[in-house]
Amino acid sequence: MIGRDPNLKVSTADDGFHPPSSNDVTWIETMWFPFWVPEEGISASVRVWFSPNVRTEAGVGQQGGAVAGWKGASQGLFGDRWTEAFRTDPNLLDLQVGNSLSIECLTPLEHYRIRHAGSHSSLSLEFEAMMPPNPVAPEESPGMFAGHFEQSGHVTGELVIRERKISIDCYSIRDRSWGPRQMPEELRLGNSHGACEDFAFFTYVNPTPDGVEKITSGYLLFDGVEAAIVEGIRETELRDGLPVSVKIEAVDATGRALRARGTCRNVMASNAGNGVYAVLNLIEWLHEDGRVSWGENHDVWSETAWLAAGRPKL
Repeated sequence: MIGRDPNLKVSTADDGFHPPSSNDVTWIETMWFPFWVPEEGISASVRVWFSPNVRTEAGVGQQGGAVAGWKGASQGLFGDRWTEAFRTDPNLLDLQVGNSLSIECLTPLEHYRIRHAGSHSSLSLEFEAMMPPNPVAPEESPGMFAGHFEQSGHVTGELVIRERKISIDCYSIRDRSWGPRQMPEELRLGNSHGACEDFAFFTYVNPTPDGVEKITSGYLLFDGVEAAIVEGIRETELRDGLPVSVKIEAVDATGRALRARGTCRNVMASNAGNGVYAVLNLIEWLHEDGRVSWGENHDVWSETAWLAAGRPKL
């Protein structure tokens, strides 16, 4: 990728499990595959996590995950969730978890098959990458990750909710992270991303103390060229403390401009635990050249910072 720090790398080994480098109980590894039904404003995701250093009464770590979907204003549509005993050295290339979910790596760093048969939903999906993974520098989210990467791709397949079959054909992203998760007391960060055929972007947002939503990194894939985002600004329009529209302007390492206005098609505001609040939106992006892409906008706050901004407790 043009303009990316050459010290930031992803290898095929990063599709596997990363053994903890310390006994820190906050060490966690995650896999996340979001997808959506744009015409209905439905967001959904598959998330799996591993906390090998947590010790239960049985003296073992924990792992778990969720297959869940929502629309509107935090209106849950389905949710299958579980927590179970950690299985030593899990095989993330051919993963079976929760007695209902499987994630199979068909081609490392490129192609994945996800299947789930739960009590509230079932699905059969494939994720095919549009580009190599983009590693994120640890300083972009201080204390939260030792390793972290994003990767835009195409998701196809079928979702079944209460016997209703929904075809899935969307451009999305996958996210992998691992390391100690030490949440700063005054946490405030976010990201915005979107994709359509032969086009994708991801912007990492680190607001300044005075509230300016500064874009500090990310990438732009356009005309077959991948380049790092070097600077930019996100502007968020709020209603009752929650986003209703987003504007992004950024520049990549080749000098190309990324300009888009996003309309929020749903919102999920939740207390993620450990004093962290998260707001997710499905976004319909209208770009300067007239193209339309779909993706998400994420805003992550510490509870302290959220309440200090005059927002209601979640």
